[in-house]
Amino acid sequence: MPPNLSRCNQRSEDHVATTSDELNEALGDIEQTMPRFARWMYRSVRKGLGHRVMDAGAGIGTYTELLLADGREVVSLEYDGAFVERLRQRFAADRRVSVQQADLGSPAGLPVFPEVDSALCLNVLEHIEDDVQALQNLRRRVRVGGRLVALVPAYHWLFNTMDKSVGHHRRYGRREFLERLRAGGWTVERSFRFNVFGIPGWYAAGTLLRRSTPGRDLARLFDWLIPFFALSEKYIVRGAAGLSVVAVCRRDS
Repeated sequence: MPPNLSRCNQRSEDHVATTSDELNEALGDIEQTMPRFARWMYRSVRKGLGHRVMDAGAGIGTYTELLLADGREVVSLEYDGAFVERLRQRFAADRRVSVQQADLGSPAGLPVFPEVDSALCLNVLEHIEDDVQALQNLRRRVRVGGRLVALVPAYHWLFNTMDKSVGHHRRYGRREFLERLRAGGWTVERSFRFNVFGIPGWYAAGTLLRRSTPGRDLARLFDWLIPFFALSEKYIVRGAAGLSVVAVCRRDS
């Protein structure tokens, strides 16, 4: 074996482990220190989801929990084995939840389960190298006439150490995102930007301070200000700018 090969493999394994740990920390921060933010994001995309929803890239179950509280049935899809086990333990007593381990970007497609009314895909596609394949896979599990609501990080210039630490392949331009959705077989009904007030915080933490996560200090401060942010976005910004871009799509055939 060439002398550099094992060292290269070890670096790769260390990177995967670090990314998984930091992603777990980031998800925990959203649920534990930013509960208002999770509810705000969900309220912004919940309309028209239908009764049976696929939570695509469910992570630790933050949005599965909110979907259940809304009276829906949920198919929770997750790739990471540790997260899958955590989901199964968390929702073991709730028959409205089906947890499936799945690679959204696999050419082999997703596990077989009954079609859903919609797919909710929040901050997931940027983690998948072949995001168009993932969009095609999601389409096959949503009924004709059903919807996809997808949210991804916006603005290429904002890509920084925090994106890298949690395994982002990219941030998206709005036009680029809509083109990929159409390439995945979806009809885009509308799109808008979300969370304009997150932009300075993401830039400061990841670009200026070079943090791997926002940190619980900034997370708690941001969450405390959510009521002000939500009202300002609803009545002033109105989706014109934001840290993320959201698309509501329909499966036509």
